[in-house]
Amino acid sequence: MSYAASVVIPLLRQDDRWLERALRSALVQSVPCEVIVVPSPHTPPSNVALVEDMRRGAPSRLVVASPPMSGFPRAVNTGFGLARAERFGLLLSDDWLEPTAVQECLEISADVVSTGLWSVAADGSDLPHLSRRLDMESFLKRRTFERRAAYLTHFLLFSRSKVDSIGGLDETLGETPGIDDYDLIWTLLEHGATVGITGRPLYNYRIHGRDRLTLRDREEQTRTLLRILDKHGVRDPERGHLVERQAVWFGRSEDVVYAERRAGFSGTPARANRS
Repeated sequence: MSYAASVVIPLLRQDDRWLERALRSALVQSVPCEVIVVPSPHTPPSNVALVEDMRRGAPSRLVVASPPMSGFPRAVNTGFGLARAERFGLLLSDDWLEPTAVQECLEISADVVSTGLWSVAADGSDLPHLSRRLDMESFLKRRTFERRAAYLTHFLLFSRSKVDSIGGLDETLGETPGIDDYDLIWTLLEHGATVGITGRPLYNYRIHGRDRLTLRDREEQTRTLLRILDKHGVRDPERGHLVERQAVWFGRSEDVVYAERRAGFSGTPARANRS
């Protein structure tokens, strides 16, 4: 069977209800999608059982990587390597896709297509003030590859040939956020990748205080960012400005940062857009 696209879901450990929603959202896309789950050696039995139960219901479309992969970048690269479609995207296991997310991305011919995201709380209630709506005009106003990479966000649908040409995610950078939705995009742009943006957010991003890459150690995340900046040849003073701007988010939920900024309101509205 041929697939319109492949959706890769790296899985460390997750609330079973959230994982089920993520999986179902990928399996019921309006175009036929292959779903690839890449578990970790540390994935709990309840998660494994849930994935296996759903795989039995969709044996041709739900693939489980074996053996399990340690490390987020390696897990993503493993999933991308298993993908059988020319276009593939990444879905985190606590989030979910709108039913037409992949179809609307496929309608745009580009190496990287970004949908923007709709933020929700742990219980699934809407957080519109933390959501990110994107548009091409705003993207083009950003004159550097770094600023453009920081602007784009999940859901991201990639061209296999373009990602393969740069070797996928850079596994030397670390195990923290930014490797998949910042450095990867930045590197693709440096190599001439084209970009498209859908007309509305199609990725539901769950903000919570449980186990998440974005809540890992602040110092570790800072080290990863410094490696990314080294890789792209960013030097002071721009280097210092980028660390200062991004470090406020490290190890903290977006709703916490937003509340602090609102409490210190001084005439400039707090924004969820990290770019």
